[in-house]
Amino acid sequence: MKPQEVQGIRSDIGTVGVVLDPYPSQVKVVRPARGWWGGVKKGFVTGASTSVAIGVVAPVPGGTLIGVILAPFAAVAGSVYGAVKALPAKKVDETEAILDKATVSLKAMNLRGAFVTTVVNTGNERTGWEFVHLPDIGPQAREEVVNYDQLEIPGIDSILEIRIETSGLVGRFHIDPPTSAFVELSTRLIRVSDNKILVEDILSCESEERTFVQWSEDGGHYFIDAFRSCVPPLAEKVVDDFFLVRPIPAR
Repeated sequence: MKPQEVQGIRSDIGTVGVVLDPYPSQVKVVRPARGWWGGVKKGFVTGASTSVAIGVVAPVPGGTLIGVILAPFAAVAGSVYGAVKALPAKKVDETEAILDKATVSLKAMNLRGAFVTTVVNTGNERTGWEFVHLPDIGPQAREEVVNYDQLEIPGIDSILEIRIETSGLVGRFHIDPPTSAFVELSTRLIRVSDNKILVEDILSCESEERTFVQWSEDGGHYFIDAFRSCVPPLAEKVVDDFFLVRPIPAR
């Protein structure tokens, strides 16, 4: 946006009501190959796709064609490698059980509540606007679109609507890939008087990488800490990006 557009939007913000969706986020987890047969299947796909990808980017004439021709051989090699390197099925099952318990512990910590409280407090401390948590207003289901202009929300001029879209462990499709814990938000600032979306963006937090087994060490301590550590920076980023960033005029 141009600086004058941003200033025009911010002149209408007024008192901000903060709403956070209550429904579970979509979970995406990149898992390692499970047992030798899982390694064979994942290695086959990885080997073939890697060969084609290398052919596409190779700086030689006909690189793509060469990659396609070599793909079956790379797939076989990948299958052998996967069978040898894949984690035993029992180890994968044990790791998943530990991470399932860690997930239950995370839910008990009420990180959603901590997050929305941090957003409200950060907004009140850093900006010139008043932020108020509205726990009973906002989307109650993933596909629901709320018409705030049709609701009774006295004293609220704008709605900061936050939806936690996806979370989990993200990484490459590999035999035993290092993965990062991540959380992705979709955030919208909406004017209550006419339900106009003033600003919207996708924000995310991503941790350092660890293997699947490493995430389960010490009862899933690293797993729990990674998601808990996302709360302050994500809350600060929401406030900074929507209310404090000052665009530089183009020269």
